Amino acid sequence: MIPHTDGALRMLSQRLMTQLLPDLKSLYSLSDGALIGLLINAIADETAEGIQRRLDDIAEMKLIFIAGEALLSSRDKEVISAELSSYRLADVNDHHDALTRILVSLHQKAEDKEIEALNQSIWAYLRRHSQRHKITAVP
Repeated sequence: MIPHTDGALRMLSQRLMTQLLPDLKSLYSLSDGALIGLLINAIADETAEGIQRRLDDIAEMKLIFIAGEALLSSRDKEVISAELSSYRLADVNDHHDALTRILVSLHQKAEDKEIEALNQSIWAYLRRHSQRHKITAVP
């Protein structure tokens, strides 16, 4: 059987918050336990959707890089064209982080050169990125 990690984490969080926390007498322990429950739910969301969110970011960043190609260095272009070595979270994170560094640099160049369309497309991406990665953590 393949475990469904996100579901298991959500069940643990629900048990903690509905069956264990109500029996705690200390307000500090109750608050600490509630925070742990919320964090477990955030980890469950990340386990379930984290890689896909990053892949969506990567695809969107690559479209922006096409629009700003003239401002990219040859090294940037090498990093952008590199394929993922695997879909393990650590490898996807590394690639996502490298592209994000390039995007930040590109954004600075777009603002310095007053390239409004590119600047606006980067801001639009950042808004979508923040929505995609919003932590809800509600059980």
